[in-house]
Amino acid sequence: MMEEEFTVSRLSALIKRSLETNFGRIKLTAEVSTLKIHSSGHAYFSLKDEGAVIDAICWRSTLQSTKHKLENGLKITCFGKVSSYQMQSKYQFVVEKFEPAGIGDLLKLLEERKQKLAKEGLFDSNLKKPIPKFPKIIGVITSPTGAVIRDIIHRVKQRFPTRILLWPVLVQGSEAASQVEKALDGMNSLPENSGGPIDPENDENPKNIRPDVLIVARGGGSFEDLMPFNEENVVRAVFRSKIPVISAVGHETDTTLIDYVSDLRAPTPTAAAELATSDKLQLIQDLEKFSFQLKFSAYGILKRSRLRLKAVGSLSVSWFLSDRRQRLDLCSERLEKNLWNFVGQKKIQLAKLQLSPPVLKHNLKEIDERLKHSFMNVLKNSQHRLNLAVNNLESCSYLNILRKGFVWAETPNHKPISSAKEAQKFPKFLLNFSDGPLTVYTRQQISLCDIESEK
Repeated sequence: MMEEEFTVSRLSALIKRSLETNFGRIKLTAEVSTLKIHSSGHAYFSLKDEGAVIDAICWRSTLQSTKHKLENGLKITCFGKVSSYQMQSKYQFVVEKFEPAGIGDLLKLLEERKQKLAKEGLFDSNLKKPIPKFPKIIGVITSPTGAVIRDIIHRVKQRFPTRILLWPVLVQGSEAASQVEKALDGMNSLPENSGGPIDPENDENPKNIRPDVLIVARGGGSFEDLMPFNEENVVRAVFRSKIPVISAVGHETDTTLIDYVSDLRAPTPTAAAELATSDKLQLIQDLEKFSFQLKFSAYGILKRSRLRLKAVGSLSVSWFLSDRRQRLDLCSERLEKNLWNFVGQKKIQLAKLQLSPPVLKHNLKEIDERLKHSFMNVLKNSQHRLNLAVNNLESCSYLNILRKGFVWAETPNHKPISSAKEAQKFPKFLLNFSDGPLTVYTRQQISLCDIESEK
């Protein structure tokens, strides 16, 4: 019997055909190991169980079309065919489709990853960055289509109109994680704002500048749909972000690893928009309340000042202090007029701010500081001028003069007596000392008393 002669190429081709024909399309459940993603996009790895290992390959087109991602240690159920690689005389399993073998394996993998990242300090609460109260730009990383971005835009416009910078990404599938990572790094690489105000309604062609806060968002989905936000590269990208990050992935009950590393977690994308902005209406109400309190306080100060001035001016030496009292009245009127003008100007500014929310957003802090500073200056100046006036009144008080040894003469009707000749016209008069008055009788009165006694 004559033996058939084969070439190496023919033999390898026959073996390949035999493997693919005899086995057909089969299903395997095994664990992924020695995973390597080639620069071409193809994945080379091994499938193993307790007793054996088989080489496997998954083409780039398959990886791009599935929403799952291969991981070392991940147990998968894959569909494909047995084939061989003729150049190396080895057989391999060509994966045409795969999915996680069970949620339990994924949860175990995520828990191990969570513990690893936590040990590295990525979830340390002391490293969380504060969320700015009045951001000029809000960066959003999400899909450009769907309800998520529309909800965020609507809620931001409703609460406090602010410019939104969208970086569109895929939010599920094998490419989602890498796109989200690039978006986070890209947002941080943008140039910082030069400091000028940004008007989202009038800025027709604004330059892309770095946002003040980032929102990473997507809507609800299955456990597998949210896996891109559990990837280690995404978690590390959030951690190294210099911009504060708010995570808003899935619904309130969904949890991903970026929730632990982000600076703030929102239960929904709409809630993230609320956490990133202030309530314009509440701010206006607070300004109105503070304006009322300012007016009330100013009125109280003026009222107490008037009472004090009246108390000082009620002395019986009003004839001596009339000029100074008039000057005090003029100062008081000027103070009241200036203070109410100041309050009126702030009220006009408040009304303008209510009509221009973007300007309010930019100047709110500055106005608040200036308002407090101006009010304190008005109060300080008023107090100083009042103290000077009171000191002047007290220094000019007739009591201070009497304490020096002088006396003040007046008639029983409390009219001043300016000479001895005038005093002799009255049968008696009063001499006021610093500790009280003394009644003095003239000689005329004394003589009359003596005549009456003799009778």
